[in-house]
Amino acid sequence: MSENRPPRTITPVGFFTDWLPREFAAEFGAGKRAAHDITVAVHLEGEGGGVWALDVKDGSLRVRGAGEPGPAPVVTLWQTVQDWRALAAGEDGANVDLAPPQATALDALFVDPASRQIMGAVKGQVRFEVTGYNGRDWWMHVKFGADGGKREPDATILIDAGTYAAILARKLMPPEAYFSGKIQLRGDTGLAMQLAMAMLPRFK
Repeated sequence: MSENRPPRTITPVGFFTDWLPREFAAEFGAGKRAAHDITVAVHLEGEGGGVWALDVKDGSLRVRGAGEPGPAPVVTLWQTVQDWRALAAGEDGANVDLAPPQATALDALFVDPASRQIMGAVKGQVRFEVTGYNGRDWWMHVKFGADGGKREPDATILIDAGTYAAILARKLMPPEAYFSGKIQLRGDTGLAMQLAMAMLPRFK
């Protein structure tokens, strides 16, 4: 992953109210990279967790707490605080860094062209699971689309930590991993395959 990531001791509140707005302002805006308008909601479960809405509009980022009025999210993410921090900042003792080499913590905003491609291709709810990650099963649940409804995955993508590490190290290509049974798809396999194809550029 890029060096542009928060310290491993950061709290969700510190990340969303301080670190993320500061890093966003340094990378996007007038005379810098363009950021597409979007609203993303993040739900973190466990100690220190909460709900944040991230509004990107006209090159600026506004962070809203739970209950504050604003646009409906077009992407919603759910994770535990522990699994969120492992992805955003890394985790001591982990056998694999979960973030792709070119990724940054700003990717959660879905403002770059690759993320827009994912959003254009995928509508529905997907749960990602990396089994055997640092002694547990890591997960993230993502809903693409502004429609309501309960939190229930249409598709689940499962991969073990060793296979995931091999893909990130470019020792194994995702299609090879899938056809050899090392990536499992459950539920709506068409949706899962759509998402997998849209995400492939992040692993190159």
